[in-house]
Amino acid sequence: MQKKNREIPVIRYGSPAGKLFMKKMQSARRRRDGEVTARVAAILEAVRQEGDKALFRFMEQFDGVRLTSRTVGVTGKEINKAAARVSRELRSAIREAAVRIEAYHRKQLQPGFSIKTAEGRLSQIVRPLQRVGLYIPGGYTVYPSTVLMDAIPARVAGVREIVAITPPRSELDPGIAYALKLCKITEVYRVSGAQGVAALAYGTRKIPAVDKIVGPGNAYVSTAKRLVNGTVDIDSVAGPSEVVVLADASVSPEWVALDLLAQAEHGTGDEFAVCVTEDAAYAGKVAEAVRFERLQSPVKSVLDRLPRHAVVVIVTGSREESIDVVNSIGPEHLQIMTKRAKQDLKSIKNAAAVFIGRYTPVALGDYFVGTNHVLPTGGAARFSSPLGVDSFIKRISVAEVTSGGLRKAAPFVSVFARAEAFVHHALSVERRCQ
Repeated sequence: MQKKNREIPVIRYGSPAGKLFMKKMQSARRRRDGEVTARVAAILEAVRQEGDKALFRFMEQFDGVRLTSRTVGVTGKEINKAAARVSRELRSAIREAAVRIEAYHRKQLQPGFSIKTAEGRLSQIVRPLQRVGLYIPGGYTVYPSTVLMDAIPARVAGVREIVAITPPRSELDPGIAYALKLCKITEVYRVSGAQGVAALAYGTRKIPAVDKIVGPGNAYVSTAKRLVNGTVDIDSVAGPSEVVVLADASVSPEWVALDLLAQAEHGTGDEFAVCVTEDAAYAGKVAEAVRFERLQSPVKSVLDRLPRHAVVVIVTGSREESIDVVNSIGPEHLQIMTKRAKQDLKSIKNAAAVFIGRYTPVALGDYFVGTNHVLPTGGAARFSSPLGVDSFIKRISVAEVTSGGLRKAAPFVSVFARAEAFVHHALSVERRCQ
């Protein structure tokens, strides 16, 4: 049994303990549960082959609910009824957040372009995806904020068909229902888990297939999304929540502690939260503040499930080394709370979402200010981006070449094609010029 009053580790970067921590963290990120993968693969194949029959069977097996073609869908009347029960405070928060999220994401809209070339004209046109599936989780808690983060960029991009799936409950959560109604999502199904992902990816008689699946879920959902990627597009294979806080003594250790615990409380038991600082004395104060806040936390039982190194303070020798640590981790969330925060940001290469200054905790981005909280985890910030409007569009290239342009290009195309042993590629341009 874990000690409930355990100390928060303070680790010197570059020491044997620091090297071991970094190794353990990267290993945990790469870990794949073979048993989960095998089980999910079997579920996916069953739904692909049997459709609704397998979908309903798995929903009864895993969620204990019997569904039929008549009951799997959530009606508009049910959505309206549940939405009417939302509290005035939450209704206001959802509406205000939606305004900000839409304003931010409208700036991401991409126009096409057209350029005149020596051969003719080249263009790029932008088209929205036609049909997108949103996975709305409902395990540890419910997430009306995720409905907004998933649906609003899709709407801004111009996606016409947005379908949502969410775990079955006795009644639809009022906050979820209100967010669905606000985003004008009327196609909703009471399915979840790997079988729900399979239904969206392959389609069943009741649930038509989609072009892309977005939204976080548990290990089974994430594994299912990874396995159907290619049949449909996905946003990312989301892992446990993570945060790195780059801080110095200019900010209260209590604030840093609260920001670390805010990401550690997500409930999977696999989250990690790291404070990076060059000040050893300050590191000790942060560790003590975390210990104090943890002991009196209303969700102490959740935090007690975390392993010893889930919340840790790393001490480096310089700001440059601190930034190297951040870039090495490539965190989902990065808070920079230093005297020269804007200057430090210029050296950040790998982070999915950055929050600058002592007055910008991650929670603002999780809910309200407008940036998206669906983010790459597990170091994927090295090569991928937050969910946004570009997640719901595709680019189509267009070429229109004149007869004169063909004659200019043909000799070069012919050389390339024959060098690569594609004779008919060469002939397709050569014969046109005869």
